[in-house]
Amino acid sequence: MSVGEIFIGRAAECARLRKDVFRVPEGSFGGCYSLIGPNGVGKTTLVRHLSQELERDPVPNTYYFSTVMEDGMTFWSYWMDLLLRFAEEIPEAALRAAPHFHQYTVEKILETYRFFRENIANVEAVTFKMYAVGYLNSIFTHYTKLGIRIILTIDEFDRARQIFADDGQFFQRLFGLTSKGASRHDLSILTISRRSVSTIAHHMQEGSNFEDAYPPLALKGFSNEELDQYFATYRDLPTGELPEIDRQQILFLCGRSPGLLMRMRHEIDLLDSASVDISALYTEHGGFIRTAYERMCTLMKTEYVDQAKTQDSLDIFCQQFIGPICVEEFSGKIERLYSYGFITRSGDTEDIFTLAGVKERTEAGSIYEPLAPYFVDYVKNVILPDDTRSLAGLLEKAERSMRQMLATVLQKSFPDRWEEVLEEDVPKKEDYLSNLRCTALQNDTGVRSLTVSKLNVMSFNDYYKVVRNHWPLMSSYFHLYNGQSDIRETMQYLNDCRNSSAHLNLEILNNESRRRLREECERLLESLEGPSKPAVPTPVIPPKAPDERETMVGQRVRLQNLEATSRGGLRGTIAGGTYMAALSPAHLTEMNVYAKQYAGKSLWVRIIRWDENAQKFNAELA
Repeated sequence: MSVGEIFIGRAAECARLRKDVFRVPEGSFGGCYSLIGPNGVGKTTLVRHLSQELERDPVPNTYYFSTVMEDGMTFWSYWMDLLLRFAEEIPEAALRAAPHFHQYTVEKILETYRFFRENIANVEAVTFKMYAVGYLNSIFTHYTKLGIRIILTIDEFDRARQIFADDGQFFQRLFGLTSKGASRHDLSILTISRRSVSTIAHHMQEGSNFEDAYPPLALKGFSNEELDQYFATYRDLPTGELPEIDRQQILFLCGRSPGLLMRMRHEIDLLDSASVDISALYTEHGGFIRTAYERMCTLMKTEYVDQAKTQDSLDIFCQQFIGPICVEEFSGKIERLYSYGFITRSGDTEDIFTLAGVKERTEAGSIYEPLAPYFVDYVKNVILPDDTRSLAGLLEKAERSMRQMLATVLQKSFPDRWEEVLEEDVPKKEDYLSNLRCTALQNDTGVRSLTVSKLNVMSFNDYYKVVRNHWPLMSSYFHLYNGQSDIRETMQYLNDCRNSSAHLNLEILNNESRRRLREECERLLESLEGPSKPAVPTPVIPPKAPDERETMVGQRVRLQNLEATSRGGLRGTIAGGTYMAALSPAHLTEMNVYAKQYAGKSLWVRIIRWDENAQKFNAELA
């Protein structure tokens, strides 16, 4: 069984499109829809499946036409090609055999056919366009009078805005062919696109909305039941039914994405083997997964979740599944993100993280989930490190958390004089605090239960002074740091980045600096979650001698007993010795390797440098 012969699930979507588009009950005019969803979710496959059903079991006097938006197309070249297809597939004999034959109506349709045939070479001529409009205005009405039904699908509709950018004539025409825009036609039009039609369509006349005429029908990833149907198809492959660990690995990479799951099955089928190593398969042939996620991120950056176009879908995705990157509220926008098909809502007891064997990421009470757990890692390690806007928001969140921790500890330890303690720790900045309090008074912050203290005018370097002066009270909040010197170094770096961010110069950071800023913010936020999380010390094997460490840099070694870190990296012990080495999450993502698959295994790596703070080597894949 080839990948092209498999069609799984989609029962609800098929039922709706059969009833309203492909098999409209007698006496009904059907409807129009915009079929939307991200790359690989199965939009084109679904339409092809329904059209093949229609071909095998045709409906009398119903004709299906599939079209695709292509570069170089114009308004009249699109309609010229379509009218010539009408003339070929609904000839005079079919018109005369229609349920409600009328001689005049048939003659008008044949006249329309002749006009377009005779003017193939004049498609851009002014005279042709002047007469063609009249013919185009009436032909669908004539078909309806005869009892002939037309089904029209328009794939790659995302290109329509670019192709017909000069004016909105194309969108006005499609709008006018719906029951929303004109009298009823026995006609269904289905647009197929990755973005919602509200972001594609040209501005309509006042009071008209293209999306109202083409309501969205969003495709989501496979449900749990559909996933079971998918894995059942492996019985027909040399592998037979896959063991649980292989299923988990596939779901970690591909999640609920039908396109990725089908492509993975195809790659496994090509192996022609009873055994399969998903890790090796992904490393060697898994580029299609990374490409799909790159296209997903590009789409999400252009698909806005509110009409004001102030926040894109990628921001919302990051806030929900990676962590807040800005302080703007996003409650209520998740539903829009769901409606676009970027995230799913399975309604099942097991979400995609649980199904993929990544139980530690499961959020209790959350009914939304991304298409794939690996997509979360990809966005975190590849997309966000280069996103200055998200970095600025993350830096702001880290600073707010730092202030909150300091205020909580000091107020608990010095309830009556905690602000005096702050004054003793950081005796300067009185002018800044005085000005801020004046501004607060002018803006009625007291009524809004907002307080202002010296913490509001302090820098990261000042925060460190407070931590240092009250170390016994605050040390438990820094369990991810190797002592005060490590904290001081982090605070100095965040202080410098905060100054750059405040002057809108954060973009001057290079890729390495951006990655470090993200890592430092994430480490600080994770550490500040509270002393309730006991520190789990990493086994540190003291180096034998400084000169031995230096000679190991650049060597190719085997890293064994690998374990995946909470951030998506790998660490293990160098074979034949006692030193430890680690590979960063960003490097693994860049090399199309994901940590979970190599837990408990071995890898050949090349030593890059010695990390004095962590007391282990940094490495890269050899």
